[in-house]
Amino acid sequence: MTPPAASIRGGAVGVLTVALAVAAHGMADGGYPSGSAAVLLLIVGLGVGAIVAIPSPRSRVRGAFAGLALGQIASHVALAVGVSHEMAHAHSLLPSPGMLGFHLAASAVTAALLCAAESLYGPLTSIVRAVLDPPLPLPQRVGALIATGDHDGASFHLLSNSISRRGPPLSV
Repeated sequence: MTPPAASIRGGAVGVLTVALAVAAHGMADGGYPSGSAAVLLLIVGLGVGAIVAIPSPRSRVRGAFAGLALGQIASHVALAVGVSHEMAHAHSLLPSPGMLGFHLAASAVTAALLCAAESLYGPLTSIVRAVLDPPLPLPQRVGALIATGDHDGASFHLLSNSISRRGPPLSV
């Protein structure tokens, strides 16, 4: 079973991969992906997120960075293949060295922020849980003991007869 933190990390990496790819594509005057490019981009995001969500003993930062970096390259290829007008404008399947450097830098910063957010996940959710959960009810007080019946003093007589009043002899 996948721990909740790994599932959230995988989902965040998938979403951030798609968001970074769309932002970079828009910055390069490529416009918003539509049609087959959007479908390919969603498939890349789902695949990368599912792979990163698999728990592993390696470092969280390295795993997130590797997922984001490979996701950026796969997203670039998906956008290049999925949009026909870019292929007509001689858009390369492989990113240029400058674009690759920016993608790697963005992936490194995003991986560091993602792992910082993951380390804050536990404390923040415990605070939210403490604020939103209703307080536990106070324990109910057991009702006071109420004696019923005849109290004619019979118990007093029994008690007074059982107490010895004998003391040392009286000196005259």
